[in-house]
Amino acid sequence: MGGSTDVTERLLDAAVEVFAEHGFEAARVAEIARRADLTTGAIYARWQGKRDLIVAAVRHIVAQCVHASSAVAATPGKEVLAVLGDDLSTARDVRIREVVLEAMVSARRDDSFRAAVSDAMSEERASLSSIVARGKTEGSIDPALSTPAIVALCQCLGLGRHLAVSDELASGRVKAGDWDALVSRLMAALSPATG
Repeated sequence: MGGSTDVTERLLDAAVEVFAEHGFEAARVAEIARRADLTTGAIYARWQGKRDLIVAAVRHIVAQCVHASSAVAATPGKEVLAVLGDDLSTARDVRIREVVLEAMVSARRDDSFRAAVSDAMSEERASLSSIVARGKTEGSIDPALSTPAIVALCQCLGLGRHLAVSDELASGRVKAGDWDALVSRLMAALSPATG
């Protein structure tokens, strides 16, 4: 059973790489299998075709994003949000956001993508809501602030930052220190008012 799970993970990771590099339409099942060091039969044994694999890959990457490690789970709520903000421009996050954005565009035309994106965003919202609730309980996030609004801001920042990173090749990259200072200021604004 574990071997089958490992093969599935390898295929999904390879699919994410290929979809991020080539987009859904140009991605080839044979290339995904090659990257996973498997045959196309391993793909068709798990999914009916490329479309089902794409939906599974979107769900897979969102699950990777929202299931915090034990180290992150022990971090205070507001600090977790700051860590998430700092990670918005990492290579891993950029690859993940490429695939999610591609799925979002496809969701406008295809119900299977719409369901996958909706489920993925709902799962991410639930995870972020839990982090915000923990921050409110700990006193690091102002309980008067709307949890759905904070969560929406985090999701918008993640997707918007990805779009900005995509354009930075032409317009010049934002310095890491400048980005960190802005994220720190935004996170400080979530603290309860003193005085």
